[in-house]
Parts: sequence; structure tokens; C-alpha cells
Amino acid sequence: MSVPKIINSLSFGDWVAHVFDHPVENPQWYWNLEADEVELDEDTLVDYAFRLFADSDAVLNEFSDAQVNQGLWFLVGESTTDLYALRSDDVALAKRLKCIDAISNLFATTLAERCTEHLSHIDEPGCGTLNSVCYMWWDIFPLSGKPSDESLREIDEHCLAVMENVLTSTSIACQESALHGLGHWQSKYPEKVMKIVDAYLGAHEDLRGDLRNYAMAARIGRVQ
Repeated sequence: MSVPKIINSLSFGDWVAHVFDHPVENPQWYWNLEADEVELDEDTLVDYAFRLFADSDAVLNEFSDAQVNQGLWFLVGESTTDLYALRSDDVALAKRLKCIDAISNLFATTLAERCTEHLSHIDEPGCGTLNSVCYMWWDIFPLSGKPSDESLREIDEHCLAVMENVLTSTSIACQESALHGLGHWQSKYPEKVMKIVDAYLGAHEDLRGDLRNYAMAARIGRVQ
């Protein structure tokens, strides 16, 4: 068994390649114990994540849907703690908030354009490759709402604002993702979530029935 290298410095382009430029296999590359480990400082991670989210359409254009799906799962899922930097006081709050706000662009461009018009919570046949990470984004994201921690209050507010913004997308996959996230955050911010979902329902009177039912479930925190 070869000993993996620990890499402490990468350019933005090399970091993007580290996250996304891999064959799509099962198990995924990041579970390989011989894979090199990248350990960048938290400030750099937040900066690179912001650049990725803010310009995702161009940055991810060269990668297949399957590669983007695999890379996003790696970035925000349990296989890495990179984006826990968004909770770190060692990174300026303004910088962390800017990164979170840029997630709206990831949804507005990459996910809205490349996901299919299918719903994941009912396992609707025909779901595209990227629909899974789109749907699960706020479920696996390293921020889950903590109103008791005053230091994270603005972080929480910006996450909720992103979900609210994504609900304005014309993509039902993106709308479903935001509702999924709001449903999980409802126990922490019940009044705010109910207000957001009520406004969404009021603006979408012609919403398909299964998505309306999902919104009603999210409104009271009954999503999985």
C-alpha cells in the first residue's frame, strides 16, 4: 500500500481538479485510503468555495453531470470537513457570508440548468444524475441551523435567505431542494420557515400536487 501525500497548497484550478476531475466509480475516489489528502487552510477553502459557487457554470462546464454530482457530494458530504470552515471564527464573517450567498448562483445556473424536471422525494423515474445532490444539498451541508449560538445567527439568516431565493427558481428540482432544507430547519426557525413557505405557495397557485404536498410537509418540518 502506498502512503498518501498530504498537500497543503493548491491553486484554485488544481483544487477544482482535485474535487471534480475523477472517474465516476463505486466506491468513489475519495474513499480510497491511498488517495492523496488535501489540507488547505480554512481561509483558502472558503475563498475557493466562493469562487466555485459564484462562477459554477463556467468552472464546472468541462465536467460531466456525474463528475459534478460526485464532486459536490465530496465537497459538502461526510467524506470531508472542508466546508466546516464556514463555521470557523478564524475566517472573517463577511467572507463566510459571501460564500454562503454565492450558493444561490450554484442553484441558479449549474443545478437549475443541468437537473431534470423530476422530484427526488418521490423517486420519480427519469431523475437526472445531478438531481440527487441538488435534492440532498441542505441535508448534507455542514450548516444545519443553530439559533442558540449567537455567533452563528447571521450565518443561519443567510442560509435561510439562500433557500428562500432558490424557491424563486423555475426548476422544480431546485424548488424541491430548498423545501427539503427548509423542512429540516423548521424545528429551529419555525416562524421564519412557515412565512417563507407560505409566500412560495401563494406565488405558485398552479403548483403540481405532489410538490405542493411536499411544501406543506416542509412548512411543519415533516420531511426526511
